[in-house]
This record gives sequence, structure tokens and C-alpha cells, in this order.
Amino acid sequence: MSQKMIVTDKTILIDFRLVFKAIREEKGEWEKVEQELEANWESMKEEE
Repeated sequence: MSQKMIVTDKTILIDFRLVFKAIREEKGEWEKVEQELEANWESMKEEE
């Protein structure tokens, strides 16, 4: 089993293939993918 994401206190490491897959799914709207990733990061920080 391979890891796709590693989360630490200050960093999220994501397999780059997942990022590009998300951009393709959003039809190239990388800004939307960036906002979604940022929202995920903020929600994880709030859970601490």
C-alpha cells in the first residue's frame, strides 16, 4: 500500500498525481482546486 497524503502539524504532502487529477476533474480550473485544498487544510488545523 502506498501513501497518497502525509499530514503533519504544518505541512500536507500530496502525491502530485492527485493534484493534477483534481485539476483535470475541474476542467483545468486550478484556482478551484487550490481553494478546496486550502479549505481542507484549514479544517484539519481547526480539529487540533
